[in-house]
Amino acid sequence: MNLKLESKRIILLPFKEEDASRIRELANDKELADILGLPHPYELKHAEGWIAVQSELIKEGSEFPLAIVSKELDEIIGTITIRVDKNNNKGELGYWIGKDYWGNGFATEAVHTIIQFGFTQLELNKIWAAALSRNTASILVLEKAGLQKEGTLKQDRLLHGKYEDVDVYGLLKLDYTLNQKSNVKNEQGAHQ
Repeated sequence: MNLKLESKRIILLPFKEEDASRIRELANDKELADILGLPHPYELKHAEGWIAVQSELIKEGSEFPLAIVSKELDEIIGTITIRVDKNNNKGELGYWIGKDYWGNGFATEAVHTIIQFGFTQLELNKIWAAALSRNTASILVLEKAGLQKEGTLKQDRLLHGKYEDVDVYGLLKLDYTLNQKSNVKNEQGAHQ
């Protein structure tokens, strides 16, 4: 399985050990830590420990943590992962973008790319994600990628001593396939 996924502006690929300092730099942000529940300060040992387990997870097919690399900048700007639940043939999305790169559509592009990978290469039946209800930027990314809100889990996550509501979003392979066919027809119609 080739784990180099490409779209117009980004490449998604496995992390290397030497990426730890870049991940520490991007993840060491108070606002990001607040939304994701990351340790703050985010130290180099956190990034190194996280990267150290990834190749085994990928080999097992249980999780695919990938660096989001900007083609233009030729540097890592964030991360995206899909955690596979083999018993239920579904995958959970998780992602974040370094604060300096927010608002440029990189997360949406990465989510579209990993969804395609999940349905076409991993042959999943469903892809889902959870976001803090107050994380409107992440919710917008999920909606732009075609995921539908399935519900809100009240006080589901305890972050920094405060209970947070979490919104759950999902996309079925059937709906994804229908959307892809519809998009192709719309593009063909626009070119006639």
